[in-house]
Amino acid sequence: MNLIVLGRYAPFPAAGGACSGYLLEHEGRRVLIDCGSGVLSKLQSIVPLRDIDVVVLSHLHGDHTSDLMVLRYAADADLRHGCRPSGIHVYSPTEPSEEYSRLSYKEAIIPHGVGDRDDLVLGGMRFSFTAVDHPFPCLAMTVRADGGTFAFSGDTALCPQLLDVARGADLFLCEASLPHEEAPGGYRGHLSARQAGEVAREAGAARLLLTHLWPFHDLSRLVAEASEAFGGETALAEEGATYHV
Repeated sequence: MNLIVLGRYAPFPAAGGACSGYLLEHEGRRVLIDCGSGVLSKLQSIVPLRDIDVVVLSHLHGDHTSDLMVLRYAADADLRHGCRPSGIHVYSPTEPSEEYSRLSYKEAIIPHGVGDRDDLVLGGMRFSFTAVDHPFPCLAMTVRADGGTFAFSGDTALCPQLLDVARGADLFLCEASLPHEEAPGGYRGHLSARQAGEVAREAGAARLLLTHLWPFHDLSRLVAEASEAFGGETALAEEGATYHV
């Protein structure tokens, strides 16, 4: 599998950047994971939008979904002009119900609900979903293919189930929303960089990639905190970079 980082910021993108969005590729199949603000612009520098037929959403907060609301217009236009054979299948939590109901759009966007402990096979990639601790229902995910394991935290506070998600992962993509000193009064439902490193260490992950970065934080400080806690290979997710799993 190859992971291409499209966006790494939250809750809004830095100038020239994008919110949460990742393209996972395996044997010619592509799955878009999350679709936050700015992701579609980044995505089109890699593949035409008509090549995307599956999106998996960790949860339904806007910084993970907003560009899906305009991707639907591109998909609808491609359908009308015969440029794609079918609409885009979107897999996500079904709550909050009012947010989930907004996903459907004509024949262009076809939503499917997934939940805790569900599995989904997409192009030889097996997705396993685990509910984590966030104000909106959120699914972390572990993806396995050809002996490789990719894990993604989604948005979450520190919780025991996150260890199961990341256990033995070859690449663990984990949110690092704030410096650890801000954690006690920090953002509800999020991890500090140090906590991300601690989870990676306890789970025995091989590599740690930090994402969900607030644009106004000192990013070098975040990676230093996470690296010290993890003790293994640690880096910031770089937009446009490809990581082999």
